[in-house]
Amino acid sequence: MHDRAQVFTLEALVSALLLLGAILFALQATAVTPQSATTASAHSVTQLERVAGGVLDDAAADGSLKRTVLYWDPSAEAFYGLDTYDSGYANGDLPTAFGEQLRRSFAGDGVVYNVEVRYQRPGDDPATRTIVDSGTPSDDAVRVATLVTLYDDDPLYYDDDGSVATAAVPSGDTVSSGSFYAPDDAAGSGVYNVVSVEVVLWTT
Repeated sequence: MHDRAQVFTLEALVSALLLLGAILFALQATAVTPQSATTASAHSVTQLERVAGGVLDDAAADGSLKRTVLYWDPSAEAFYGLDTYDSGYANGDLPTAFGEQLRRSFAGDGVVYNVEVRYQRPGDDPATRTIVDSGTPSDDAVRVATLVTLYDDDPLYYDDDGSVATAAVPSGDTVSSGSFYAPDDAAGSGVYNVVSVEVVLWTT
């Protein structure tokens, strides 16, 4: 009987050790998960930065970024198609060639974005005008920006027939003659203002 009791005790001890080992393994597996998530998140951020930076560079090179900055309705004092007090276009609704580039690059990926223009004001702090407003960015949002130089005779643009292809038609007004949102920050120089266009992206 004594030997039998020893066998039961040994089996109980082995079972306990196996259970403890299983628990430790599970804890180790759980501990790895945040690191994996962090790695995936870092990869996602890098990917967003690369793609968004490429979109900005391409749009700056082909002029569509500047035309978007100048896609302004002086009579409504808003970007074309928006009311005066609208905060900006909704995600994916920017009706310009630059907006189309953003849609093609991020549609269906669970990525939303804001687009803002930061401009200089003579004798005052810089100000910001929102072009696309998709809400409040997450804490890990990606931000990419580039500079656009505006000149005194740059035309404002409008949408001729409701299509992206014609959202680059000069309206007859210029930044100097129309009620443009950014002021002349370098009067008499030929340069009107140097603005920063920033795209802020995050996943939902």
